[in-house]
Amino acid sequence: MSKLLSKFYIKIYFTQNLLNFIALYLKYFNYLCWRKNLNFRYDIQILRGVSVLFVVLFHLGFSSLKSGFLGVDVFFVISGFLMAVLYDHRNKKDFFARRAKRLLPPYFFVIILTVLVSFFVNTPNETKQVVEQSIFGAFFIPNVGYWLQNSYFSKAEFNPLLHLWSLGVEIQFYIFIPLLSLFFRKSRYFLPLIALFSLILCFVVLTISPKTSFFMLPFRVWEFLIGFGVAKFFSSNGSVKYKGKEFIGLASLLILILIPFMSVDGESLNVVYGHPGLYAILVCLATSCVLLFGLPSRLEHSALGNTLVWFGKYSYSIYLVHFPIIVLFLSKPFGGTIVTTDSLVQLVVIILLIGFFSYISYNFVEKIRFKKILVPVFFGSLISILLPLLLSSLQSGILEDNEKKIFGAFSDRSQYRCGKIIRILNPKAISCDINSIDNPDAIIMLVGNSHSDSIKTIFSNVSSENNARLIFLVPNNPLMTGGISVSRVINEAVSKNVDHIVIHFSTMGFPIDNVLSLSDLAIKKGIKVTIIEPVPIWNKHIPKYMYDSLNDNDSGLVKKNVEYNYENREILKGLDTLQLNGVERMSVVDVFCKDECAFSSKDGKPFYFDSNHLTLTGSKELEGKFRSIFNQS
Repeated sequence: MSKLLSKFYIKIYFTQNLLNFIALYLKYFNYLCWRKNLNFRYDIQILRGVSVLFVVLFHLGFSSLKSGFLGVDVFFVISGFLMAVLYDHRNKKDFFARRAKRLLPPYFFVIILTVLVSFFVNTPNETKQVVEQSIFGAFFIPNVGYWLQNSYFSKAEFNPLLHLWSLGVEIQFYIFIPLLSLFFRKSRYFLPLIALFSLILCFVVLTISPKTSFFMLPFRVWEFLIGFGVAKFFSSNGSVKYKGKEFIGLASLLILILIPFMSVDGESLNVVYGHPGLYAILVCLATSCVLLFGLPSRLEHSALGNTLVWFGKYSYSIYLVHFPIIVLFLSKPFGGTIVTTDSLVQLVVIILLIGFFSYISYNFVEKIRFKKILVPVFFGSLISILLPLLLSSLQSGILEDNEKKIFGAFSDRSQYRCGKIIRILNPKAISCDINSIDNPDAIIMLVGNSHSDSIKTIFSNVSSENNARLIFLVPNNPLMTGGISVSRVINEAVSKNVDHIVIHFSTMGFPIDNVLSLSDLAIKKGIKVTIIEPVPIWNKHIPKYMYDSLNDNDSGLVKKNVEYNYENREILKGLDTLQLNGVERMSVVDVFCKDECAFSSKDGKPFYFDSNHLTLTGSKELEGKFRSIFNQS
């Protein structure tokens, strides 16, 4: 051993290449690890290093790395592989204890630290969202919490803990390991059958709700089982079984490195370009080939290889701390999730912070091995629930009344479209019932984009008052490019015995030609039509503007009804051509723009939760207009 150390010190002393120095140091470290564990695999650490770099660079906004989020799929395959090696059905308690000791202390450390920092640096609007995320995280279902929001790729919400969704999926997979292992012991054919079923189900759901296939465990099981199968059937207790074919592993690693540079649309309904789709399969297969055949020893012990091994060692801590640091550092009031830096200085500071907190997390949290893990887990969960609630209450308690009204705008809105359950239970449905009226006097169909979505709750209340059933379209872009066509809307209305179609779109999304065509066809089918003209839109985020104005008394956001008419001139001109009996136009300018257009109530409640979508408070201003629709019927 002393001779080996001497050789190392001599080489370090004479080398002039800093990279070689790092490589030799890491090589020595890994040698010690290998002495402790004969099954230590450099290639797995290299895969981890590559994956975490892809994810971090993607989250830092590097445009060339279009699909760096695919690094998470690599982690899933590795986790499945390790589960097959580590799980012993004869000692389940020990397995879960070891997994909990490894994963949960850093997990709770990051949640609690994120909540504390958010309390001091963010407004109640952001802190409230962090509180909700921490509670989902405390129950190990963060993926479910984000599934209830918009997609993973949406930046509208403030989500510094968004990355925990993958850990939620992984922890949930651990829970099902005993059951899956039981099936696999009964017959080896269960593994490929369950993996195939999960994959097919994933692709089917992807064409309906990409968000569901992205966040939920049943549609990710196949990725874990690919790794599980490689370990179970094609390895020697986790070690490479097929020696001498490392070139296949190297080729697979190169493919794996190239794939994230390709464009994958995480919100696409297409199994080729969507996610998890074809590219996810390629990533998982490439990862499994590396696990199956290993990597050339020359690469593993090179400067590059040892550097990636080092990143692999810290990968869990890097993954945990990087996203909260990025989002909290760049956060702005009502700004949502910001991941794009404004300068090189910001980027450097963020990278340094990630490095510092990764070191802290790994050396002072992750490396701690509690003798009994139940107590730390219990208190970690408890603190992750109670601390956010306490801090949120404290923060709300010191707010003035006008501030509370402004911050309330974000939650002053209704559920998105028809909700997610109908998309899953009835994936082919293009409409849903918003209210439950058994024997309605009338059936109304509300047609429009997200602006119709923002008025549907108040409109539904008025419909119920008049014993009318309200039907709403599931897609967010009817009559628009790529959305359901005029004929499909009419056919749906006829099949649902609709008496009256109400149309409402935003200024920028108003498909005037299709609206005119729909009106014409509806009248021919004996269906009345009411067109609600667009609501005023603004060039600023209204709650943010109101919050900023509390300090600088800025009253510069003004819009006259003349400006409103000019912005909507093409729409109003097109509607002027409608000369059809049974088609009514409903102006909103007399509600919001009597003189100057209003963006808040007299007592300071915002009419908008962003620059153009009405809050429930805002849409309630149209209640009288909605009632007049039923008076016309």
